[in-house]
Amino acid sequence: MPLSKNEMQELRHPTETPRFYITLFVLIPFGFITALLTVATFGTILLLVPIILFSLWFSLRLAIAHWMNNFVQVSAASFPEANDAIKEAKELFGYNRTVEAYVHEDGSYNASILSLLNTKILLLNSELLKNENTKDELQFIVGRFVGALAAKHFRFGWLQFFINSVEKLLIFNILLFRYERATKLSGDRMGLRMIDGNTRVAVRSMMKMAVGSEIADRVNIRAYVAQGRKYNGSFFGWLARAFSSFPHHCTRVSELIVFAKQKYPSSVSASRGRARKRRVSGAGMAT
Repeated sequence: MPLSKNEMQELRHPTETPRFYITLFVLIPFGFITALLTVATFGTILLLVPIILFSLWFSLRLAIAHWMNNFVQVSAASFPEANDAIKEAKELFGYNRTVEAYVHEDGSYNASILSLLNTKILLLNSELLKNENTKDELQFIVGRFVGALAAKHFRFGWLQFFINSVEKLLIFNILLFRYERATKLSGDRMGLRMIDGNTRVAVRSMMKMAVGSEIADRVNIRAYVAQGRKYNGSFFGWLARAFSSFPHHCTRVSELIVFAKQKYPSSVSASRGRARKRRVSGAGMAT
């Protein structure tokens, strides 16, 4: 049964909605400038619109043709676990549009999505599908992206594409990044919901993104979160974040744990219990 609107709203990071409205407000000057240019050029600038749209369409079709002939498309026949995860995520988040998915050779534990116009394509790195990575971890990753689609996190995708091509408008990009960082934190929460609040799996997946699958279990989460708190308040820490569409990874992990404590306290307690047992036996990953 799909999540209700209220349940979806609860999964959004507190900063997402206000940053969305701030972004809309910030874009008013952008629209004003466009209107002025339209008047000043007697509408000539509007001729660029079909050219831009055609360029977008052409680039997308070319990219899809490349993926279809070089990558492996996810289906019931190939990588059925990924195919099932996408179906379950679409059902959970009430997303009815088509999501094509492809697996390509990449040693990093991650995925990416292309959401532009009516095209929704999920690219899964081959590392995600290795036997040592669990089904729950794959569901967490898939849930993050499909949940983001359902929450319309990519609504500014077309504008981002345009602004990226205009270096002198970098200031607009910086302002858009604030909203994008908030949507990434919301996406992490949606991934957690996809695996019923299993905090241990979610945090392990986040650490695999940071250091890879083979050594993720050697990371002490308490120390990692403390590391983020130590450096996050610096000027250069702020500057590095301002020019990125992603929050600092330490922040993502700590924010996910804080949310899990509020929303899924029993899961966090269970994770701590398992972590204590591993420390006694010589391993250690504490949440």
